[in-house]
Amino acid sequence: MTRLTKRVTRRTTTTIRDGSKRRELVVTIYPGGFFGLRLARCQREETLDFESAYSLAVKMRVASERAEKVAARKHRSER
Repeated sequence: MTRLTKRVTRRTTTTIRDGSKRRELVVTIYPGGFFGLRLARCQREETLDFESAYSLAVKMRVASERAEKVAARKHRSER
């Protein structure tokens, strides 16, 4: 796999509502261990480090799995 030595910016196919407009999401990956998210044609960028993003993704997955377990238990007890 290629090491990241310079920033890489890509426009995604995801659109987000900004006021009355729908704008594409732009993602920039920086070599310092973080990435930025901004709306197309906007300058303000929100940044997040990789460690925090990974931690949040794991927490979301665990919460989803727990919710599925609770729903399955509830469904079994209703029978």
